[in-house]
Amino acid sequence: MRITLQAFSTSGGSYPVEVSDESGVFRMFCHCQAGMTQQMCKHKVALLKGDARMLYDPAQKPLLDQMLSSPEYPTIKQRLTQYELQLTEIEREIAKVKEKEKAIKHDFAYELTHGKPNTGKTYHVQPTANL
Repeated sequence: MRITLQAFSTSGGSYPVEVSDESGVFRMFCHCQAGMTQQMCKHKVALLKGDARMLYDPAQKPLLDQMLSSPEYPTIKQRLTQYELQLTEIEREIAKVKEKEKAIKHDFAYELTHGKPNTGKTYHVQPTANL
C-alpha cells in the first residue's frame, strides 16, 4: 500500500500525509511544519486513530480505511497507545514540577516580605547561605 491523504491544516488548507507499508514497514510522513522536521504532529495522530474529521476531502475515507486495514497497522496502533501513555505521564510530572516551582517562588516571596521563612504547608526551600 502506498497512499497520500490530505489532512486539514490550521489555516484551512491541507497537508499531504504519505503512508506506506511496503516491505512490511509502516511509514507515515506529513508535510506540515512539524512533520517536515520529523516531529510527531496532530495530523499523524488523528489519522492513526482513524479520525476521518482530519481528512480535508471526506471522499478519501476509503483510503483511510485502507491504511487502517494494513497488516502492519496493529503494531503501529499499539505503539501509538504506548506513546500517548508516555506523554500523559510526562505531562503529570511537568504539572508536579510546576506546582513545586510555584511553591518555591511563593515561599521565597513570603520570606522577602516578612523577613522570615514561610512555615506553612507548602514546599520549603532550604537556604544554602546566610544573607
